[in-house]
Amino acid sequence: MSATPIGSSDDKNRYGRQIEEAFEAAAKLAGSNLAPTDFYEQFLNRALAAIEAPAGAVWLRTPQGFLQVACQLNLDKIGLDAKRGGRQCHNEVLRQVFQAAPPRPVILEPNGRLAPGPGESGPVPPANLTDHFALFAPIVTADKQSLGVLEVFQNPSHDPRMYPAFLNYAFQMAGYASQYHQFISARTGSSTERTFVQIEAFSRLVHTTLNPTEVAYHIANEGRKIIECDRLCVGVRYARKKVTVEAVSGADVVEKASTHVRRMRLMMEAVLQWGEPLVFKGTKDPGLPPAVAESLDEYLHESQPKLLVVQPIRDEREKDATKPARSVLLLESFNPPENSEPLVQRLDVIAKHSAPALYNAAELKRVPLKFLWWPLAKLQEGVGGKAKFIGITVALLIVFLIAAMVLVPYPLRMEAKGQLLPVEVAQIFPPRPGVVREIRAKPGDKISPGFEVVSLYDPELGTRYGEAQDKFTLSVRTVELLTRQIDDPNISPAEKVPYRKELVTAENERDSSKAVIEALDRQYNGGRPSFRPGWFRAFAPDFDPKLGRPVGASHWTVLSDDRRESLLGKTVKPEQELLRVGNLQGPWQIELKIPQRSIGQILRAFADPAYCKTEAGSGKRYLDVDVLLSSQPDASYLGRLYRDDVSAQAVPNKTEHDETEPVITAYVKLNLDSFPEALKIPTDQFVTGMEVRTRIRCGEHALGYSMFHGVWEWFYEKVVFFF
Repeated sequence: MSATPIGSSDDKNRYGRQIEEAFEAAAKLAGSNLAPTDFYEQFLNRALAAIEAPAGAVWLRTPQGFLQVACQLNLDKIGLDAKRGGRQCHNEVLRQVFQAAPPRPVILEPNGRLAPGPGESGPVPPANLTDHFALFAPIVTADKQSLGVLEVFQNPSHDPRMYPAFLNYAFQMAGYASQYHQFISARTGSSTERTFVQIEAFSRLVHTTLNPTEVAYHIANEGRKIIECDRLCVGVRYARKKVTVEAVSGADVVEKASTHVRRMRLMMEAVLQWGEPLVFKGTKDPGLPPAVAESLDEYLHESQPKLLVVQPIRDEREKDATKPARSVLLLESFNPPENSEPLVQRLDVIAKHSAPALYNAAELKRVPLKFLWWPLAKLQEGVGGKAKFIGITVALLIVFLIAAMVLVPYPLRMEAKGQLLPVEVAQIFPPRPGVVREIRAKPGDKISPGFEVVSLYDPELGTRYGEAQDKFTLSVRTVELLTRQIDDPNISPAEKVPYRKELVTAENERDSSKAVIEALDRQYNGGRPSFRPGWFRAFAPDFDPKLGRPVGASHWTVLSDDRRESLLGKTVKPEQELLRVGNLQGPWQIELKIPQRSIGQILRAFADPAYCKTEAGSGKRYLDVDVLLSSQPDASYLGRLYRDDVSAQAVPNKTEHDETEPVITAYVKLNLDSFPEALKIPTDQFVTGMEVRTRIRCGEHALGYSMFHGVWEWFYEKVVFFF
């Protein structure tokens, strides 16, 4: 290196020519279609060569707002790390130049410092600790926002008057870099907008049908145009592993039996099982799985693309990552550009938009019995769309519903509650007022007719018994005395005449008092003699002789609760019930409490032969009754309600404290001989007083009336009748 400064006129002329040539070259580069990496590599070489600078770099802003080197030349030979803190001081200079407002070029002498701006002092000073001049020129956007920095290191051997010219040169070269960014932004914006339009149209097109083949052909043909490749193929996996090649761009029909398509299918299946994209750029990756490498070799025997990409596409609804993706794309290019990354990127975009369309079509094809509802979809399309189809369907359903409500017959059922009771139920009352002394039956005891159930005492009855007994005893003694006197031979016949008259009177009195005693026994003791005067008994009644029953198989069962505490020692009247008994071995029935609002429908059914039934032989009219026991809420049984078993009087419902509506009492017969065995109530379910829910069948009516008769009756009562 010369010891004298470089600054002669020859050097100035030479630098001038080189700078002019550099400006022309930079202008051409700024308007080129080079990628940023290639542009900055050529741009930096031109910029440094024109002024014979030993090193330089281009720093660009990252999306996070930091500076990152985009291209550099000999930056490691300048000595940034030769002195302690040199790298940090250099970075601080870059930061302040980048953040300067407005952007301006900066030159620093060897070991020189940059004066910090207001509020910019920090722990690291902005300085150039190298032995070279450092030139910094900002690269800006169209709105003068900092985009990056052009940094040039120049030898210190030049004439000092040359460095301002070098700084101006660097600043102008940075302007060409700014111009390149403006041009590339404009081109990228136009290209991006055009690509967005194509992608939007492509997305709408692939979702216009749910036929897998049609969707695949839209993707293959339209996707090939967007990607700008030579061939694009689409495969869909319907089974667990097997892939079907649905479309090949440029081909009207996919010959699935051809060798080319079969090897393509095998390669797609291998890549789906692998789960990773396969990229082939002329040389095969040695790290490929054996199945993928083998299928790739076989396919390359049929087709020789210089760029081959097999891309599995998975929809976001495919949650199970262990299963292969639903579909796959195959890209082929026989003369790809040197930079094939844009093709792969566009393939990724096409894959993202194709995944949901192929997934929907594949899932639809897998739906069973599609032939049943597919005509509905065609019908919907034929009538003019979903809205019209729904409107027509709703209108037809309403018409069908109204027709069904009017024309379809359905049994009218009236609900009522009741309780299970034996047909033979008797109440035991005292024959006269008296004090209860003894109760000889407990709840559930089985007793026979005539059994002495309750013993009572009445003082008045005791007095009557005592008087009649005294008269009887006295008259018996008188008869015996008079009989002995009449039979005495020592008494003359004339003397016996008054005795005979007294004997007749005594016998009459004896007989009358005996008749009184027997009448009292019959009335109050069942014809049995009373050993304790004033005591009388209440007996179990006899069975109804009209009801047939097996001999000796029936007996009374005490149904009432234990009343000893409430009755013993208490005076009762003849109308007061002592006990209630029933014949549980005999027939059973349901005592219904029919609400008065329902009795009209029931009586109307009895009056019309079309709604009720007639029993063969007896000619009695009856209605069938559905019976639901509280103990078996999952089973329904059959009952029969005869017209004669419906009371003609409404009485208050005493069993329902919150029910003020009067009810009509009726009795439903159960387990008749004509009933099917399956509809008879099991005998072990007969429990006296069990709650029962029933539905009385009142004949066949229109479906609408059977279901909504209550609504009509309320409307008539509240609205029509009001006017």
